[in-house]
Amino acid sequence: MRKFSITFIFFYVALTASVLAQKGYLRGKVIDGETGEALIGATVSRQGTTTGTVADFEGNYSLPLDAGTHTIVFQFVSYQTKTVENVEIVAGEVNTIDITLSTDVEQLAEVVVTAEVIKDSEAAILTLQKKSANVLDGMSSQTFRKIGDSNLSGAIKRVTGVSIQGGRYVYVRGLGDRYNRTTLNGMSIPGLDPDRNDVQIDLFPTSVLENVIVYKTFSPELAGDFTGGTVNVETKSFPEEKTTSVSLGFGYNPKMNLNGDFLAYEGGKTDLLGIDDGTRELPLDDPTSSFENPNIATNPGPTIDATRRLDPTMNAIRKNSFLNTSFSINHGNQLDKGNYKIGYGLVLNYQNRYEYYENAEWGYYFKDADKDIYQLDAQRIRNGDLGRNDILWSSLLTGAIKTNRHEVGLTFFRTQNAVIEATSRVSRDLEETGQTAYQDVLTYSQRSITSPSVYGKHNFNKLSLEWNNTFTWARVYDPDYREALIAEVDQVGENGEPLYSIDGGDGGRVSRFWRDMNENNESARIDATYEFGDNNKLKFGAAALLKWREFDTYAFSLQNKGIVQNNPDYLLQEENIWNAQTEEGTYIQGGYEAANNYDARSSVYSAYGMGDIFLHSSVRAIFGLRVEQAYMNYTGQDNSGIIVYDDERTLDELNLLPSVNFVFSMSDDMNIRTSYGRTVARPSFREKSIAQILDPITGIRYSGNIDLKQTDVDNFDLRIENFFGRDQMIAVSGFYKKFSGHIEMVRFQTEPTEVTWRNIGGSQVYGVEIEGRKRLGFMEGLSAGTNLTLAASKVDMTEIVVLEDGVTGETTSEFESRVEQARTGEGVDEDRVMAGQAPFLINTYLNFSDAEGNTNFNLSYNVQGESLAVVGVGQVPDVYVKPFHSLNLNASRKIGSNKKSQITLRVDNILGDSKDQVWKNYKADDQIFTSFDTGRTFTVKYSYSF
Repeated sequence: MRKFSITFIFFYVALTASVLAQKGYLRGKVIDGETGEALIGATVSRQGTTTGTVADFEGNYSLPLDAGTHTIVFQFVSYQTKTVENVEIVAGEVNTIDITLSTDVEQLAEVVVTAEVIKDSEAAILTLQKKSANVLDGMSSQTFRKIGDSNLSGAIKRVTGVSIQGGRYVYVRGLGDRYNRTTLNGMSIPGLDPDRNDVQIDLFPTSVLENVIVYKTFSPELAGDFTGGTVNVETKSFPEEKTTSVSLGFGYNPKMNLNGDFLAYEGGKTDLLGIDDGTRELPLDDPTSSFENPNIATNPGPTIDATRRLDPTMNAIRKNSFLNTSFSINHGNQLDKGNYKIGYGLVLNYQNRYEYYENAEWGYYFKDADKDIYQLDAQRIRNGDLGRNDILWSSLLTGAIKTNRHEVGLTFFRTQNAVIEATSRVSRDLEETGQTAYQDVLTYSQRSITSPSVYGKHNFNKLSLEWNNTFTWARVYDPDYREALIAEVDQVGENGEPLYSIDGGDGGRVSRFWRDMNENNESARIDATYEFGDNNKLKFGAAALLKWREFDTYAFSLQNKGIVQNNPDYLLQEENIWNAQTEEGTYIQGGYEAANNYDARSSVYSAYGMGDIFLHSSVRAIFGLRVEQAYMNYTGQDNSGIIVYDDERTLDELNLLPSVNFVFSMSDDMNIRTSYGRTVARPSFREKSIAQILDPITGIRYSGNIDLKQTDVDNFDLRIENFFGRDQMIAVSGFYKKFSGHIEMVRFQTEPTEVTWRNIGGSQVYGVEIEGRKRLGFMEGLSAGTNLTLAASKVDMTEIVVLEDGVTGETTSEFESRVEQARTGEGVDEDRVMAGQAPFLINTYLNFSDAEGNTNFNLSYNVQGESLAVVGVGQVPDVYVKPFHSLNLNASRKIGSNKKSQITLRVDNILGDSKDQVWKNYKADDQIFTSFDTGRTFTVKYSYSF
C-alpha cells in the first residue's frame, strides 16, 4: 500500500508539472495615461473567454495562459479599452507587456495595437516626466544598456544639467557637494569622502540599477536639504518573469593594459577582492602613541620597535597589467501562488580596471611679484608615471511577497571598492630649494556601503500607505599611505657619488599615514496618500534620519641620520633601522594628534503635508509645507586640550520649507510648469568642527569652523515641455536660485594650503536647459537626442575673508586680495563663479535599434565647459578644468538561433582627448596643473540569458 501511495504521488506530481509546463504567463503593468499612476483593479482578459485577472495596487497583473498566440483585452471603467493582438506565450516562460489607458472621452472606442510596439522602459521615464509634480529627468535600465557605461558616474552625466567632477561627484545645474542629495531607493545614504557631503556615485554599477531619477524642483515629500537636485538611485526589483543571465567582458587600452611598465607595489593577498587582509593595518599596540627623537637617555626601545614593525615596502615596482575585466550574474523570478506572489532577485557584479599614465605632469605656479609680468612663474614641476588598479564588486538581493493590495519586501545592497595606486616621479623645486627630488607614493583606499532595507506598500481603496526602514553602514579606509621624497643634495660623497636626504630642509620627506572613517545611518519614513474627486490627492508623512560618524587619523614621518640612498626600500631594511649606540639609522616620529580625530552625530526629524489638486481640468496645483528639525552634536578637542567638546550640541535648527508648483496642461502632450520651493544646505561634520586635519594626498590642511551656519535657498523654476509621438519630446527650462549664507571653502592668503569654511552673504545661480528627443523617420529604429545646459553663478568676493589680523581684527576679502595682486591693466569684478560650475553642458546621441530588438548601435558625445576647480588666493592663481570631449560608441547584437547570446563592442574616448587642469591668469599662458593622457579603450562583452 505504501509503495502504491508513493507511486501515485509521483505520478500526480509529474502529471501536474506536465500540465503546468504547457502554460506560460503574461505579466506587466496597467498605467493611467493622464497621471502615470497604477490603475488598481483594471481587468486583463483573453478575448472571447472568461480567463482573466485584475491589476493589483501597483497596477501589476499576472495572467496564466496556454502556450500559443492570444489576443488580450485591457479594460477599466471610464477608460478606453485596449486590445493587444499577437501576444506570444511560450510554455514555462513569461511575456511582459505594460499598457497605458486613456480617459479621453473622445477616444473611448476600442484601440487595437500589436504586442511589439509597447515594450519600452524609456517611454516609462518620459511618462514619469510628463505626469510628475516635479521637474525631473532620468535614465532607465534600457538606456544604461544602450550607452554601455559600466557605472553610474559614466551614465548619469548624460542626464540634462548633470555633470561629474573628479570621476565620482555629481553636479546638478552647476551645484555640487552639499547642494545635492543622493538617495538609494528613496532613502538617505552616507557619503564616503571625509571632506565632502555628497555620495561617490562611481560605487554603483549600472548592472544593479533599474533607473536613476534626478528631481530638480522641491516638493514636500522630498527631504529639504538639496538645491541642485535629488538623485534617486533605484536598484533592480524582482522581475516579472524568471531570468538568469551571465556576462563576461574584457577591455584593452594600448597605453594601460598588458603593459610591462605598469606601476604597482606589493600588497595583500585579498587585494583582488577590494579588501585589505591586514597587511596595511596600523602596526602599533597603542594607536595613540607618539614618538620623538630617540637616544639612550629617553629609552629608544619603543621607537625602534615601532619602526621595525612598519612594512618596509616604500618603492613602486614595474609589473605587467592585465586586461580590464568585468563579470556579472543576474537571477530572479516571480512565483504565482494564487492569492499572493513571491518574487526574488539576485545580482552579483565584479569589475577590475587598470589605468596607467606615462609621463603625467603635475605643476605648481604662482603670480610674479612684479605686476607688469603677466606670465606665471613655476614653483615646482613634477613628471612621472602613475599606475592605478580599481576593483569594484557589488551584490544586490531583493525579495517580496505581494497580494493585490499589499506588498512587503526587503532589499540588501553591498558594494565594495578598492583603489591601489603607485606613483614614481621626479620633482623639481624651481623656487625655494632648487633641489631635484625623487618621489614614490603608494596608496590604498577602500570604500564600502552595506545597506539592508525593509519596506511595505498597502492600498485601502482611496488611502494608500508606504513605509521604509533602512540601515546603512559606510566606511572609507585609507591604510598606510606611503610617500618617500628623497632629495638630491649639492654635496657628493667621498668617491664622488651623489648624496641624498629625506630632511625637510633639503626638500625631502618620508610619510606614513592611516585614515579610517565609519559613518552609519538609520533612515525611516512613512507616507500616506488619500485620493478624492477627479485625480485629486492629499499626501502627508513623516521621516527620521540619524547619522553617526567616527573619524580617526594617524600620521607619522620617518627620519634618518646617516647615509641615505636613492631607493626608498633602503630606509627600513633591518640593518638601517635606528641604532642607539651609533645614533644612526631610520626612526619613526610623530603620532596621534587629538585635533585630527573626532566623533559626531546628527538627527533630522521631519513631517509634511501637501495637496495635489486639479483646480481645472488643465490646471494642477501641488502645494504644501515640510517641517524639519535638525540637530548636530560634536566630540573632539584642539591639540592644546584647552578647547574640548564632549557630545555638545553645535546645530539646532527648525526649518519651515514651503513649496508651490503649478502645471498648466495646454494639451494632452504639452505642459507649462512653474515652481517655487525653499530648501536648505547644512554643513558637514568635518566643516562644523574644531578639527585640523592634514590630507597627505593633497597636502591641504582642513580646519573646521564650529560657528558655521546652514544655508537657506529660494528656488524658482519654469519649464515648457511637449511630448509628441513615441519616445519624442522637446523641453525648455529656466531656473534661478538665491542663496543666503552660502558656505564657501576659503584659502588663507598667507597659507594657501590651509583652508576652512565660512558663510558668506548673497550668491546666485541661474540658467537654461534645452532637451530634445526625436525619431528619425527616414530610417526605422533610428533616433537622436540632445540636451544643452547654460548656467551662470555669482559669488560675492567682498564677503569672503582670506586674511585676518589676530591683533587688530582687520580683515582682507578675496576681492581685495585679487585687486592687490592684479596685473597691470587687469580689471577685477566683485563677483566670481562658484567652484565646479561649468558654463555649458552638451550631451547628444544617435541610436539605432532594429524592430526585433536584436541589434543596437549608440554613438554618444558629452562635453562640459571650462570650470573653476581650485579658487586661487594672493599670488596663487585659479585652476580650471579644461573641456574633455568624450565620444563613445556602443554596439550590441543578439546571436544564435534562440537569440539568448549577445555580443557587445564598445570604444571609449574615440577622439583620444586628455584630461587636463590648468592654472589661468590675466594675459598669461595656461600652465599645467595636472595632465593625464587617457587613450582609447576597446571593450568586448559576451552575455548569455538562460
